[in-house]
Amino acid sequence: MTALNMAAGPGPLRRPAAFRMTLGARVALTFAGLFLVTGAALLAISYALLAQNEEVRAQVPTYPASYIISLDRTLLSNPQVPALEQAAARGQLAFALAHPTEEFSGGGLLPTFNTSRPAPPGGSSDQKALSQLLRQSTLILAPLALLAVALGWLVAQRMLRPVRQLTATARRMSAANLSRRLELAGPDDELKELGDTFDQMLARLDAAFESQRRFVANASHELRTPLTIMRTELDVTLDGQAANDTESLRTMGQVIRAAVTRSERLVDGLLMLAESERGLDRTERVDLAELVGPALDHAAASAREAGVRTAATLHKAQVTGSRVLLERLVENLTDNGIRHNRAGGWLAAVTASQGDTVSLVVQSSGPPITADQAASLFEPFRRLQPDRVGSARGSGLGLSIVRAVARAHAGDATASPVAGGGLRVTVTLPAAPAGSPRSEGT
Repeated sequence: MTALNMAAGPGPLRRPAAFRMTLGARVALTFAGLFLVTGAALLAISYALLAQNEEVRAQVPTYPASYIISLDRTLLSNPQVPALEQAAARGQLAFALAHPTEEFSGGGLLPTFNTSRPAPPGGSSDQKALSQLLRQSTLILAPLALLAVALGWLVAQRMLRPVRQLTATARRMSAANLSRRLELAGPDDELKELGDTFDQMLARLDAAFESQRRFVANASHELRTPLTIMRTELDVTLDGQAANDTESLRTMGQVIRAAVTRSERLVDGLLMLAESERGLDRTERVDLAELVGPALDHAAASAREAGVRTAATLHKAQVTGSRVLLERLVENLTDNGIRHNRAGGWLAAVTASQGDTVSLVVQSSGPPITADQAASLFEPFRRLQPDRVGSARGSGLGLSIVRAVARAHAGDATASPVAGGGLRVTVTLPAAPAGSPRSEGT
């Protein structure tokens, strides 16, 4: 029952803000890196395809017009060249002079005999085009990478806006103020799911803190009440003439004993509730039917005094758990049914086993209550009586302990009103593993 601490403890050292890379910056740089890698890959593939095309074209030689003009003039100036080829050279020269910037491919116009030919000047123009393409593409890729960084930054800032909102809300949270919610709008994506989950967590924390505050306030009031009774009784008795009266001192002692008993019962209930919520350390096979009889015998005197008739219909209901906690569960149910009964009322307990579960049902007569009132009785210190002093018959922890013990055994406890007045409490627990005897009526 300790208070939850919302303050942040001494965590690991963090980098200064000037050297810390934000998530938006990492997303932007990741976009830029991916763009550079894909752009470079596309450029390399295009360059390889163009280079391969150049190699195919290189199999058919190409010559600029200046080379053809120089070659034809050499052929015409050589008297050894046959007249037919000189005529072809004159036609080729005339065509080359008319197109001085064109290139000529193929070897049909070139002489087939051995002659001195000048090499084509300047190399292939396709190779120049490839080199120029590579330089221009590289120059274009750099500013596009910067543009990718800017676009990636804008997209990251927009998409991470819910995360920043979640961070700001979490910073404003404290144990005294858990009412804020994100209430994210937008598409139903992972970020909205994260925001809705965060809101649900805040709602559970808010409910837990509110329940804890009520518990602490109620426990303080319950512990203060018997102390106030004892102090008042001591002051009244010792400050007056009754201090010398044996009967007054005896009455004071009885009042103080009742207050001490109430305090003991309250502290014992708090310890049992804490032990139940902590979990099970040791388990054993326990038959709930064997625990109901001793519990009714223990409460027999109280039942006779209140005029309450008791009855039990018991079938084997074996579970695996803590015998001490289960005994306390059954005793709380029987004591609660007798303490909050009416004169001449009744109490009935039933144990049963069905499939993988076993059940214990304890119902009793009493004042009429609603279903909401019955469900609220599992809250600590919750009573139907409007005042606390008048409800000194119990500490208000009986059914809280019942539910805590049931949930510690992977089960649950529910309450519902009985027709005509009264309460029915049903405890459902997992049955013990296979090997338990068949259900038999007793």
